[in-house]
Formats: sequence, C-alpha cells, structure tokens
Amino acid sequence: MRLVTSSIALAFAFVGLTSVEAGQVRSYSSNVPVRRSSYLVEFHDDAHDGHYHAVRSHGGVTVDHHYDGVFRGMAVSTSASVNPEHLAGYGGVKHVWPNRIHRLSTRASKFNATSQVLHEKTGLIQTVNELGLNGSGVKIGVIDSGVDYMHPDLGGCWKTEGCPWQYGVDLVGDHSTANPNPTPMDCIGHGTHVSGIIMASGTQVRGVAPKATMGMYRVFPCSDSEGGANSDDSLIIKAMELALKDGMDVVSMSLGTTGEWAESPSAVAAANLVSKGVIVVAASGNDGESGLLTSNSPAIGKGVISVGSVNNWSYKAPYIEVNSPSAGTLRVLKVYNPTDLNNFVFEAPIPLVVSNDVAGSNEGCNPPRTDISGKIALVKRGSCTFGAKAAIAQEAGAKGLLVYDFKAGAPETPSFGNNTIPATMISLTDGNMLAALAAKETLTLTSTNDKFATFEMEDGGRVTGFSSYGPTPELDLGVDISAPGGSIWSTYLRNNGSYASMSGTSMAAPYVAGAVALIKQANPGLLPEQVRNILSATAKPVADPKTGQKYTPFQSGGGLINIYDAVKSRATIDPPTLPLNDTAFGLFTGVIHRLTGDNYRWASRTLKIKNTDTRRGMWISMNHTAADSVTMFNRNGTLVDAAYGTSGKTIPTWPASTKPVAGNTLPKVTSLDSNQYIGPGLTGLVTVFITAPSGLNEADRWFYGGYLDFTMRWDGESTQSSYVVPYGGYNGDYSKINMMPPASTGLPAFVDDDGNDVEDVSAALAAKNKTHLVFFMNMPTRLLTVDLVDAAGKFAGYLPYGYNTNVVRTLPTYAPYFSVMLNGTVYMDKDLTKEATVAPGKYQARLSTLRTFGNPKKSSDFEVWNSQQFTVG
Repeated sequence: MRLVTSSIALAFAFVGLTSVEAGQVRSYSSNVPVRRSSYLVEFHDDAHDGHYHAVRSHGGVTVDHHYDGVFRGMAVSTSASVNPEHLAGYGGVKHVWPNRIHRLSTRASKFNATSQVLHEKTGLIQTVNELGLNGSGVKIGVIDSGVDYMHPDLGGCWKTEGCPWQYGVDLVGDHSTANPNPTPMDCIGHGTHVSGIIMASGTQVRGVAPKATMGMYRVFPCSDSEGGANSDDSLIIKAMELALKDGMDVVSMSLGTTGEWAESPSAVAAANLVSKGVIVVAASGNDGESGLLTSNSPAIGKGVISVGSVNNWSYKAPYIEVNSPSAGTLRVLKVYNPTDLNNFVFEAPIPLVVSNDVAGSNEGCNPPRTDISGKIALVKRGSCTFGAKAAIAQEAGAKGLLVYDFKAGAPETPSFGNNTIPATMISLTDGNMLAALAAKETLTLTSTNDKFATFEMEDGGRVTGFSSYGPTPELDLGVDISAPGGSIWSTYLRNNGSYASMSGTSMAAPYVAGAVALIKQANPGLLPEQVRNILSATAKPVADPKTGQKYTPFQSGGGLINIYDAVKSRATIDPPTLPLNDTAFGLFTGVIHRLTGDNYRWASRTLKIKNTDTRRGMWISMNHTAADSVTMFNRNGTLVDAAYGTSGKTIPTWPASTKPVAGNTLPKVTSLDSNQYIGPGLTGLVTVFITAPSGLNEADRWFYGGYLDFTMRWDGESTQSSYVVPYGGYNGDYSKINMMPPASTGLPAFVDDDGNDVEDVSAALAAKNKTHLVFFMNMPTRLLTVDLVDAAGKFAGYLPYGYNTNVVRTLPTYAPYFSVMLNGTVYMDKDLTKEATVAPGKYQARLSTLRTFGNPKKSSDFEVWNSQQFTVG
C-alpha cells in the first residue's frame, strides 16, 4: 500500500486524546482543527472563586474570555511551556478542551436567484398577506462574520433610534482578536447575506422578518493566524453569552464543525442557551457529499433547530444564445462567476462543435480528432478535471470551451484552473440537446454577461446535494427541518456589488430564524421546544423524483418549512421526531402480530398529540409515507465512492429508481389507535409499530425512514390540516455494525513518513525510523484506544494519542486517516500523562473501538484489531 504523502501529513497532525471523567484533558480527532495553545477550561457546577483564581494565576496562562451564562468556565491562551494537564489538575476543573476552529457553512452558488417563488413555496407570502406578520417585537441575534449595516436594504444605520440594529459587538477585529472594531462591520459578506435573508427590506431582497430587532455578534475576521477567515469555540460561546444577556429571542448560527458529538463545547453551550428560553437555529452543514454522519455541531445540540437545505425554484442568470437552422434561436443557461478568469463572452457569432477525441470519447480528455480550431468545443463532464479539458481544447486551437454536466439538475460552478481559454458549464439537458443538433447541422452561438433571463431550476425544491446527513453518532436524525438554501439571492457588501447569490445551509438557517420570529410574534408564549415541535410537524416532506419516495429524514428532517401552517398550528405532537435506535427483532405479539405476520426488526413508540384549540374538538387519522433508504457502504463493508467525497458521486438510495419495488423493501407502520377524537385542550395517545424493510439485505447497512402523516379536522370545520412525524432507523443491529473497514482495504497498516508500507516493523524501530500506525474509522465511537500488549498479552501502555473518546468517523475530504506513532514511548494512564519507555521485548499494537451503544466495561462490546508481532530494543 502507498498512502498519499500530503494526506499523511494532515493525519499526523493530531489523532485526539479525550476523557469523559472530571478534571480531564479532552481533545479532538485529526480531522478537527484546533487553535494552537488555546483551551476552554470547564468547571464543575460547585466550583468557587478560588478554583477560578488558581487557573488564572498559573504561569503562562492568559484569560481570553470568562463565561457564566451558557458555559461554566473560561477560555485561555497559554505559553508553550503550559500543558493542558497542568490546568486539568486544579480543583474544580471538570474538563480542559482544545479551542476548536469553526468554518462558515456556505458553498459557491450556481446562479443569481432573484425570484420570490421561494416565499410562496414556504408559505411566507400567505403569512404576510393574510396575517400581516413581519417579526416586529422579536429580537434575533446573528452569530456570523458581521454585517454591512449601512446597506440601504438592511437599514443603513447602527444603533440609532428606529434602526433595526440595536445590539451586537465585534469580538474579532479584521485580523486579530486583540484589536476588535467598534462595530461588527462585515468584510467577508457572509453575515451580510445571512442578515438579508432574515430582515432585508428592499426592491431586490425581502427578508422573512423585516421588522425584527437585530443583533450581530461578529466572530469571523477577514483573516486569522490559521490562514483563513475562521472562528472558534471560545468566540462562538462568548457570542452566545452576549446574545443571552442582550435578551435575544432567537439566535441564528450558520457555522459549524462536521460529524461531532453533542457533548462538544459549542453544542453544549447551544443546548444551554435553549434551556434558558432562547430559540437556537443552526445550519446542519454542507458535507452531504461525504455521506452519512456529517451533521454539524452546534446544530446537533439538544433542542437546537438543525436546518437542511433545498434548492431555489427559479433564478435569473446570463445565457448563451445558440442559433440552429432547425430549432431557431435557443437560450441556454450558463454558469456565471463574475470573478472567473475564464469569462465566456462572445459578442460575434462563433461556430459550436462537439469535440470527439482520439479515444472515441466526447469528454475532451485526449487530443481531439474533430477540428475545433477557431470554434467552441462542446465536451461532456467526466474522466478528467475541468482544467485538463480547458488545456487540451486550448492546445487544439479552440476559441472557447463549453462543458455540459454528466448528471441531471443545475450545473455546479467549475474551476478551469489557470487556462485563459473562455470556458463555462451548462446542464446535462442542454448539453444533450446541443450535441444532438450539432451532429446534424452547423450551430453558432453568442454570449454576454449583461443579458439575463429567468430560468426554472431543474432541481428546484429538491433537497440540495451538499446538505449534510445525519444520523448523529447515536442515531438521532441530525436534521429537524429544511428551508431554501441553494442559490439564494440576498444582500452583500456594498463595495462588492451589494447583492449576491450564495448557497449553503448557511442560507437555510437564517430563513428558519426569520420564520421563528413570525411564529413568536403571533404566539409570544411559545417555548423553544414547542416552536421546534411545531416547525417539524407542519413541514412538508420533499419528494425525491429519482425514487418516487420522499427524501430521507436523515437529510431533510420533517421536510420543507411551511410558515403559514406553523403559525396557524392548533396541535402539537411529542416527540416531534422518532429516532429508532433500539429496534427489536422477532415476532410482534397479539393483534399486531396477526396484522403483520413474519419476523421483523421493529420498534414501538407512543406519541402525545395535544389539541391546543380550547374551543373545538379535533378528529385525527394517520397514514404513512416511506422515504428513501440510504447507505454509504458497499456490501463488503467498504465505503462507497461518495463517502470519500468523490466528485459527481452520490450515496446509494433504495429504491434506486422510480420502478416499483417489493413491499417488504420499504418500512411499514401499523397502529390500532391512530383514528380518534381529542377534545378541546386535551391530549391523546397514539402508539405506532414501525417495521424495518426486511426485504433489504442487512449486509448493505441501510438507514431507512419515513413519515407518519396525520390529518387533523376540528369540529365544525370542513378543511383539514396536515402534520408529520419523521422517523429513521438502521436496518440491522446498530450495536454490531463494524467500526473499521475490512482488512481488504489494507488498513490498519504501518507506514513511514512518506506513506510507504513498513514491512519489517522491528527493523524500522531498531533503525529509529519514524513508524506510524494509520487506520480508518467507518463509524464514530465513544471510545478508541491504541496500546501495546506484550508477548503474554498484557497491557504495556497506550501509544502517543492512544486514548480517545467521542471520536468522529473518518472524513476523507478533511483528513483521510487517523495516525499514532511508534517511538518507544507509552503512557500508563488514560490521560496520557504518565510517560514510560517501552522495555525491550516482543509486542503487538492493539486497536480497540467501542461499538455503538456498547458498554466500555465489556470486552465483547469492542471491535479489536491486533498487529503482527514485532520486537522493540
């Protein structure tokens, strides 16, 4: 095996040592970046001033922030001589955490989406027209990169009378937290875009809650010491505390770190903020292309509303005009990036031809056999990079390159590298049409960037591919609701165009935050959990046209937000979601067995349905809609290409198409009491029995789900209201799922610094060559240890970074491997503080991972790998 050197360098940076006991040092796995020499010191609830003073007085410690609202402790910076173990040793200290870096949850947008269709689809237009809601009297705090508050659509003011911006602070400055600015003026654009989605009031952009009172807590600089515009736990938690002190009703966060556990500091702080009555809305993340288990923290915090993304329905964009002798003049959408060096502009007509290469392909990855000199070359995406296609076309004399996508839907924004040939991308549908016409006649085209047309988005209203998937590490859904996040037009920096289209769950979360403001305006007494419940229950599950089912709740939650139905809701359902993390296997009993028959994996849940109308009784009935089952595994236990972030790949779904499938390959729901009458202000109980799709092979490791569809009708009314409860589970015994990939992958393995296999570990150690044990985690685990055992099988010590808790799954797009080093040093304690030198002898490396829901005191609950024996000394 040969590992990529650059990838190994990332993996070697840090594997992650953690502990869950009081007074312990905690850290993160190698794919989670942290600030150097920066820590969060968490104290026990009964800690007193003396405990705080002891940490403050430790030599080499500088206190950056004190916390007393949503997190009990402080953020500190330390000199190189200070080890986190020193801080953990003081009385009253519960944990010492590294200061984790966060990024903004946004992606490059494909189009300039100016249409207000999205406000119709989400029920906002009806809410405004019929109910007159606008967010007045509700405080919304945004934790982001700041805001260009002088933008005319955002008020053009800061903390003046009548100004929407009455709260906020800059915590970071433009380049250094030591020099914050007097106001949180944005220099990135992200926070300005987010703010417009919430509260803009202009001719180009209308926010969801334009009369809300706003606060901006700036936690992202223009750039930082890590080389990017990043934030961290210490700043984000400080911003949450300030939002709490300022009395914010709603807090919106479009930021996060992928695949974390709910025990991470930002998730804990967000959950504490919810417990104090603040409704917290957070982006679920943009890592859906890396498969399951990619939901962000703080979105996975308890009670936080985690938001996924759906695509916009229409957009305005520049176009290519194609002249065809048979079809006439055609308008074809092109991807437009105003900062692109390869701007596709041809004011005079120029011929368009399909470029077939010497290998018989039309993908443009080999020299062409078609004469493309002086013409526009039309090629299909695939087999090589966009930059390679551009270079080959340029070398052959083409005047321009037109790439059409290999998958349906709106094309992505490509990068053509440093090539100077004008190039752009179009959709698969348009590409196929042009290729068919070019095969029989001569086509010409013109293209400018100042002519726009409105196009209907092919994948409008669908769940956006980048939207992160759950489940959380312990099988909660990970996503509560979806909102428009793909190609959203909103306010931007005045010195950079004033408006822009951006994509991401970053755009979906503020849309929901604005919707929450409208709900709170109409119903001020609602608690955070009630609002979260109502939003999920009144959402509309999103249809997946590829399968004929609904998108999995693990990616879309309850479905697309419907603001009008949420505001007008007269029922609540508790719990709002059903994670099926303890399914049984076998026969149902009694009547249910007679209804369902054979052995199944099944779960039983009881729902409390409250009629909040105190004047009218409510009739309820229930149906069921199956959703896509999804997996990120091949049958042999390896990950599918999409889970490695492979471009153009998506994780498998079942059904795989719209063709009919056997009924036993879909989940089923049975209930004996789902049709009932609930009196005014009363609560009814509905028990459901959910069976897993027994017709699917458990070796494929499917995650299944669906929706309980409730219909409510109140006395004296003819109209009905719809409510949903999403559920999700694992088709198998989740406690037995393999945590590591099969041995056929060649991992775990011993490698050198260059990523080459070390065949003779004994010789490498004797020569004092650096030797690393690298491994891959398919699943997150609460406990992972890497230790040495002697020839008698006895524990000989943990390897460096060899004791880890709350470990995330390996995310190849961030850091493709975990790594520990064999250097003759071991540690005899879980905190890795009691260092020892390995005595000469024969040893094996042992890698142990606790299975999901496993008991760390039971050896049978661990998956264990043992290396070959090698000699030390």
